[in-house]
Amino acid sequence: MGQIRVRLAQNSEDREKIFQLRYDIYVQEMNRKQSFADHKKTRIHEPYDDTGHLFLAEDEDQVIGTVRINFRKDGELECEELYDMDHFRPFYPDQVSMSTKLMVRREYRSSAAASMLCMKIYEHARENGILIDFIDTNPHLVRLYSQVGYRLYKKNIDHPDYGNVIPMVFLLDDHEYLKQIHSPFLRLAKRYPAGTELAQLFKEQFPDYSDIRPLFSMEGEEVWNNIVTDMALPPNQALSFLRNFTEAEASKLLSMLDLIVYEPGAVVFKQNQESQGLFCVLEGAAAVVVEKDDGSYSTIAVLNQGEIFGELGFVTKTQRNATIVIRDKAKLLILTPNEFQKLELQSPSLAMKLLTNLFVILGQRFNEMSRRMLDYRRLYEMGGV
Repeated sequence: MGQIRVRLAQNSEDREKIFQLRYDIYVQEMNRKQSFADHKKTRIHEPYDDTGHLFLAEDEDQVIGTVRINFRKDGELECEELYDMDHFRPFYPDQVSMSTKLMVRREYRSSAAASMLCMKIYEHARENGILIDFIDTNPHLVRLYSQVGYRLYKKNIDHPDYGNVIPMVFLLDDHEYLKQIHSPFLRLAKRYPAGTELAQLFKEQFPDYSDIRPLFSMEGEEVWNNIVTDMALPPNQALSFLRNFTEAEASKLLSMLDLIVYEPGAVVFKQNQESQGLFCVLEGAAAVVVEKDDGSYSTIAVLNQGEIFGELGFVTKTQRNATIVIRDKAKLLILTPNEFQKLELQSPSLAMKLLTNLFVILGQRFNEMSRRMLDYRRLYEMGGV
C-alpha cells in the first residue's frame, strides 16, 4: 500500500475509472441490483453524474475509492421530498448538497481512504458555499458518519433503489457540535466561518433529534447511566448479551455501540442480506419474519426489551436468515463488525466473553426450536392439526 491521494475527476478517463470501480464493488463484490449497470462494459454511470462533482482516491495508478457530491444549485437532487430538504429553508436550495456513492476497495477499507474522501468533499462543499449535506446509509455505517459530524434528523425512508435506509444530515458550519462529538473534522472546519443560525434552525425543525448525542461521544459511565434511566435496570442485568459482565466491562462495550431509533413498520434488514452487525432491543419490539417457499411470510418470533437478533450472522458471517420488522417504536443498539474487530485488538478477553454469551444465546434458541419441533411432532402423531 503506497501513498493515497484524493482529487477531483478532471476528464472522461478519470470518470470512466470511477464508473468501472462502482461496477467492481456494487455488482461483482456486493451482488447489488443496479438500475444503471452496464454489464457488457462493466460500468455504472448514473444521470446524477452529469451534474455531480466526482472524486477519486488513488494508490499510485490504481483507483481505490470514490465519492460523488451534487449541489442543489446545479440541478435537482434525487428524491428531495424523502429527505425533507424543504425544512431547511432559507438555506435550501442554494446551500444544500447530497453526497452519494462513497466506496472503497475491500483491501483498502482499513486505510484512511474513506476519511480522506469525506474530508475532500467537506472542503469542496465549503469552498462552494454549501452549508448542508445529506446522505443516506445502512445501520452498520451510522457510526462512521456520526463520528465525522452527520446527524440523525428524521425517521428512516423507503428509497426506491436502496430500500429502507437511514437519512442523515451534516450542518457544515456547526463547529460547536463538531467540538461536542470530538469530530476529527473540527480542525478542517475551523478554516471556514462558523455559524449558529443553521444550528438554531435544526433545533426548531427537528426537536426530537436536536439533543441526541451518539454514544461514542459519551464516557462509559454516562452511557451506563442513560441506559439505566431508560430501562430501570443495570444494563448487565437487562441486556442478554451483557450477562456476567462487570459494570466496567459493560460500560466499555456499550461505548462501542450505536443507538438508532426506528419507527413502526421499518425494516432493519431483510432475509438473505449480508450480515453487518449485532442488534439489541433497548426499547420497543421487533418481529422476526421468514419467507416461505410459496412466497408468503410468517412471523416466527417477537423480540422485546433486552433481546438480541442478528447474532447468527454476526458470529458465522453468513447471510441473514430472516427479516426484522419493527412492531412498536424502538431504540436499537448495534455493534458493527468494525467495532468488534477493535474490541478484539484492545481487549481480547472481553471479546471472548461477548462471544461466549452469544453462543449461549444461540444454544438456547436452538434448544427452544428443537422443543417446538418435538411438540409439533407429538401433536401430529396424536392426530392434531
